[in-house]
Amino acid sequence: METKKIWQLMLVLTPLVGLAACSSDSASTDTVVATIAVDSTESMSGDPTTTVSDGRITIDIIVGENSSPDRVEEIPLGSEVTLNFTNPQADDEYHVHGYDLGEGITKKGETKTFSLTADKAGEYEVESHISETVLVILRVS
Repeated sequence: METKKIWQLMLVLTPLVGLAACSSDSASTDTVVATIAVDSTESMSGDPTTTVSDGRITIDIIVGENSSPDRVEEIPLGSEVTLNFTNPQADDEYHVHGYDLGEGITKKGETKTFSLTADKAGEYEVESHISETVLVILRVS
């Protein structure tokens, strides 16, 4: 029984977390990439902001804390995804490009949730319409 839990944990921790260069000029910045392919309730790489439960991927985005245009979430094609957005500092409006999800202002400190089926391969920016800042990139493949 204990060996099974160790193997399950290894399946969760095994996904690749690497660094890749990403920039519009000659300077480079680090990009964290996490691959998710697990069917148990676990957090990815010790980061409680991306979890998988019963094959459903949940990504928590807290503006100014774990949001970044360098944050890339690898999403297997066909996955059910829940995105939870919270801005503890200001009212905000969120938009998921390519899936045209977004609606109205979410009050400071409140959480806005979008659900989608990742049925289109590609890279999709998730942004704040208020600050026009990219919060995370969804890489669906």
